[in-house]
Amino acid sequence: MAFHGFREELGPAQYPRGKTAVTADIIEAGFIFAAIILFISFMAILPGIRGLRNRLFSFVRITVSIFLGVAIMLSAYGQSWETAEVTNALTAYKTFLNKEIHADISVKIGLNNVNITLKAEDGILASNDTSEIGYADEKIDYNERFHFWGGQGRIGFGRFSGRINRQFRAAQWRGLPLPILWISEYFTLDGEDILWGRSYRLAGFYAWIMVWTAFPMWLLANILFFMVIRNGAYFLMLTGGSLLTANILYAGIRYGTQPMVIPINSNDFLMFHKGPTFYLCMSAGLIAFLSGLVVLFMDFNYPIEIASFFGVDPLQDFEDTFVYDDKSDKPSGNGFGASSISESKPVFKQRNKSRFDKPRRQPKSNRNGAAGGGDSVQEVAEKPGEKDAMVLSDMRGEDNRAVDVEA
Repeated sequence: MAFHGFREELGPAQYPRGKTAVTADIIEAGFIFAAIILFISFMAILPGIRGLRNRLFSFVRITVSIFLGVAIMLSAYGQSWETAEVTNALTAYKTFLNKEIHADISVKIGLNNVNITLKAEDGILASNDTSEIGYADEKIDYNERFHFWGGQGRIGFGRFSGRINRQFRAAQWRGLPLPILWISEYFTLDGEDILWGRSYRLAGFYAWIMVWTAFPMWLLANILFFMVIRNGAYFLMLTGGSLLTANILYAGIRYGTQPMVIPINSNDFLMFHKGPTFYLCMSAGLIAFLSGLVVLFMDFNYPIEIASFFGVDPLQDFEDTFVYDDKSDKPSGNGFGASSISESKPVFKQRNKSRFDKPRRQPKSNRNGAAGGGDSVQEVAEKPGEKDAMVLSDMRGEDNRAVDVEA
């Protein structure tokens, strides 16, 4: 009986298709949500780190690394490299409808596509005139995306034309509102110095390459900071340089011959300017480059402090050298007096060189080993003058021996 309640016709309930307007970009929201999850996860384990200083260092490293990672992804998939918007603009709505509407129009351009939004108040097409057809139930809330990645294609709208040209022709067949078609048509024109679509496609193409070049650089920097701090600083600077290069390429190529201005009516114009994604990419590039520069400076001048900041062993990037004097035998004190131990005075010298550098020590020659022991090690003098003097003395000794042989 419960199934038949409030039903005039027996059968399952039929609901109309719920069409909802696009309120946010799913890909951008996904990257932001993933970054927040990672940040909260790291913050949850932060109290387990001993010492307030170590917790502070870990917080700074985690925050900067996660910010750079999500900034790179948002720069690649963000839709706001350039934006333009007009509010309450008077414009035509559709073909065969002589009534104009007041609507908000916005355009957002990414590296690979352009988003066009048209939104008006509900019931704006309602009519009180009995002689005029009204559309009181129609909701004007459109968001259309046109892609221009790929090749430029031929002029026109055929199968060999560009992607955005084919999508524009499909939008005409679908009967999209006139403001959306009017704006998207500007990206399909390619000729007689009207090259806005070509310039945006090329700018997005090269900026896309540089942004994705920064992504593996960022990964390698995070790995190398726990191995060789200096190399990690180099890769972090390369990450920032790649992002800044993407900004330079996009700003230099995008306009073509002149800036694109789209008129909606005699008073409202779509004036394009740099959007939040452009400035996010630039900010991430500056932060990465300056952070790498600071880490590199600290590694050259304060290696112990920067190793403590990254939580790595400071001895792994240094080379400790022990030079021993001549051996002296003493009784071992075991009661027999037959064996002896070798005691020497250690001379400790710390060299601020990477452990990957080639060591500058060589064994003594056989000629000198007869007097001082063949198995002892001699460190080569680091001063050029002393090294030249040693070489010169060796050459003189060989000349004297040659004279004795001839005599």
